Amino acid sequence: MRGSLDAFNDILGGGFGTPDNGWVLRWLNSELSRSALGYEATARRLQRLLRTCHPSNRPAIQVRLLRAEREEGATLFDEIVEIIRDHGPDPDQPQDGIRLELL
Repeated sequence: MRGSLDAFNDILGGGFGTPDNGWVLRWLNSELSRSALGYEATARRLQRLLRTCHPSNRPAIQVRLLRAEREEGATLFDEIVEIIRDHGPDPDQPQDGIRLELL
């Protein structure tokens, strides 16, 4: 996956042409995406991040990389889903109101 998950998170927060009153994100073929964005993709992404991140972030990314290589912890798919769900309809971020449907 190219790009920044931080930027994706910012976009979901609104102000980039997103609807004001929430919306539904229907992720088609989500099981295929779950497979494609599994531990292997997670490890590749973390390897890229390790080369470009601030030196103070390297230890944490190295730990995440080792976990991904052992197929432990969250995958890239899991991280993306969590980012989307963090913008769900709840009292903490009522302005976002994004509902995720994994199809």
